[in-house]
Amino acid sequence: MQIITSLLLSLIILPSFQALPNAHGNIAAFGTQEVNEQINKTITLSEGSNVRVSSISGGVNIETWDGDKAEINIKIRASSREAMERRPLIVENTPNSLTIHTQEDREGRRSGGDRGWVHQDVRLRLPKSINLRISSIGGSVDVGQITGEIALSSIGGGVEVTQAGTATQMSSIGGGATISLLRIEQGGLRVSSIGGGVEIGLPATINAELEVRSVGGGIDTDLPINVVGQMKHGQLRGTIGTGGPQIIITSVGGSVRLRRM
Repeated sequence: MQIITSLLLSLIILPSFQALPNAHGNIAAFGTQEVNEQINKTITLSEGSNVRVSSISGGVNIETWDGDKAEINIKIRASSREAMERRPLIVENTPNSLTIHTQEDREGRRSGGDRGWVHQDVRLRLPKSINLRISSIGGSVDVGQITGEIALSSIGGGVEVTQAGTATQMSSIGGGATISLLRIEQGGLRVSSIGGGVEIGLPATINAELEVRSVGGGIDTDLPINVVGQMKHGQLRGTIGTGGPQIIITSVGGSVRLRRM
């Protein structure tokens, strides 16, 4: 009788293993716990520095100022310590460059299955006199005034850039896109595959060739455009000022607005 009682107690005390969904819908083993990490760093960047931000699962918010200090504040959350270590966030800098990106989980891609989740939110305060490239961002992107060049691609949410010196590319953006530019360089500007509407602010004195096609909404502008051929729904070709670099806008889900700054 004593032996039977001991066996029953063992069955009651030992819990059965089970998998439970966490707040993000992922399946995590019983007993695992979400982990958090904060990166705070201040560096100095020289005028004209190149800044790259890529492979971020959350949003990117960039404020700018007239100084030469760059303040980096990144909040990281993960389903487990192991998940965070498999996809580390890398911050590299020199006197004239700053790169922030997530290292790819190569082991996870090979093995497949649930490897947990990692979520980053990036907040930066950068000098205005930089060149900026942002790509492969899961959330939205918000950028203050910069005097250099900007390029944006593969953004999950919307994009808002208060002002940039110039831009070369804006592509594969899930939401709408708003940007103001001081100039268009000889390489021109390509805007494509935008989920929402597009608004571009340009100087009244700009000279460029304009082509807009495959636009879901209307086309509105208060810039002086000499239309070439017939203006059709969702399509426009014309010359701004005396002509010059090409501005090509294609595959936009909403409307296109070109406004005078």
